[in-house]
Amino acid sequence: MNHEIHFERRHRYLSRRAVAIALAVTNGWGWPLLGDYRAGTIALAVVGFAMCSAASDYSTVRWSHPLVVVSAILGVAALGLMIGGLIWATATLFVCFAVVIVALWFVTTVRHLITPPQYRPARPALP
Repeated sequence: MNHEIHFERRHRYLSRRAVAIALAVTNGWGWPLLGDYRAGTIALAVVGFAMCSAASDYSTVRWSHPLVVVSAILGVAALGLMIGGLIWATATLFVCFAVVIVALWFVTTVRHLITPPQYRPARPALP
């Protein structure tokens, strides 16, 4: 299976879960284990870390790329909002955290669309 297609499927799946978690917590849908903003923050953090690990092959990331810089800034903001959400557990921090997670998804998707894929052999050539 093509890596880019597999990436898109995983990323779309996880981003949908993040939006569903955010809606469930803010609208009080009564889902198990999502009873308050602290639990929602934990669930969003788990999905966010999964999205981050599935986002790209870090050996191909160029730190001078503007979208990588934006992603790094959003990642630091997400970390700060996650810690704040775990400590204070307010609706404002939770919603801001969810917005930053969705923004990270958007920036990563745009970067993958405009950056050509790196093709490397599956295994190094034998001598």
